[in-house]
Amino acid sequence: FAEQLAKACPQGIDIYYENVGGKVLDAVLPLLNSSARIPVCGLISRYNATSLPDGPDRLGQLMATILVKRLTVKGFIIFDDYGHRYDEFARDMGQWLAEGKIKYREQIVDGLENAPDAFIGLLQGKNFGKLVIRVGADELPAA
Repeated sequence: FAEQLAKACPQGIDIYYENVGGKVLDAVLPLLNSSARIPVCGLISRYNATSLPDGPDRLGQLMATILVKRLTVKGFIIFDDYGHRYDEFARDMGQWLAEGKIKYREQIVDGLENAPDAFIGLLQGKNFGKLVIRVGADELPAA
């Protein structure tokens, strides 16, 4: 992944939306340009962690990268910080989806019996895009 990311970003990265952490963050850090911005909304790679990750403590390295590259890192919680704009978001996003302006990927897993393994895979970063558990083949009415 790190090699593919570096190849895809030959000029580096100016903004990185952090929602994963772990190996993804490790791959991104060396590619960040000076004064890059990192809004942090989640660290899904750590959600089910019961202990610290193996290996050396990398906090010092992370702080040095923030300092030397003059990064701006800001955490936020969607509903705490932007909940008051939910109606506006729902209206605009619905329109953009209908117009095809928003592209997304999803991974569909069939059967509730497969949900536990799918969820564990999600927390381990094994899926790509939005994970959906399909519990029935019935189609929903058009919106």
